[in-house]
Amino acid sequence: MNPGTVSAVMTADPITVSPQTPFKDIAELLTGNGISAVGVVDKTGALVGVVSEADLLPHLWEDRKPRWRDRRMARKAKACLAKDLMTSPAVTIDAGATFAAAAAQFARSGVRRLFVLRNGKVVGVLSRRDLIAVFTRGDADLEREVSEGVLRERLNLGPDRVRVEVRAGIVTVVGRVERRSDIDPVTRLIQELSGVVEVRNRLDYVWNDVA
Repeated sequence: MNPGTVSAVMTADPITVSPQTPFKDIAELLTGNGISAVGVVDKTGALVGVVSEADLLPHLWEDRKPRWRDRRMARKAKACLAKDLMTSPAVTIDAGATFAAAAAQFARSGVRRLFVLRNGKVVGVLSRRDLIAVFTRGDADLEREVSEGVLRERLNLGPDRVRVEVRAGIVTVVGRVERRSDIDPVTRLIQELSGVVEVRNRLDYVWNDVA
């Protein structure tokens, strides 16, 4: 499991239903498990849609006729099975996607959760809260990963050359590298870590190898 990808923060093995699952069973699953949506999977295990709280609410309308309402939602007001209640296609993301890709998907779609796929099968669900939670990581832990995991192990830059300080998720790196082209990879690799709010790169270089 890559700590910088969706699989690290998703809720694994989410509850799913079949297209033939009745309305009442879905309502009980949502309320009984404290969740806001279930995935709908076919006989092959492929995700074909999502039934959320919003899909069930039309059943409470006093007037279920379309009129001024969206016709698609009006049909859901009379639906009794998952296949008629669900919103399709479901908004998904790959388990190996980065946090940045997930954040972009949330922004584009406006949904509250993304179903996570691996090889086309549902393996998890990611909420916006799951993604935001990465920023609660402790500064000391993050500083250790930057110093040891990124600078020393991946870039061969010891504390004698580059110093690191992390405050409130903001990573500041100060020091000198051999080449100017060595500076950008430092920023890029640190930005990929979970919990990083901002990278302030204060590195200098010995010689300029960038045209």
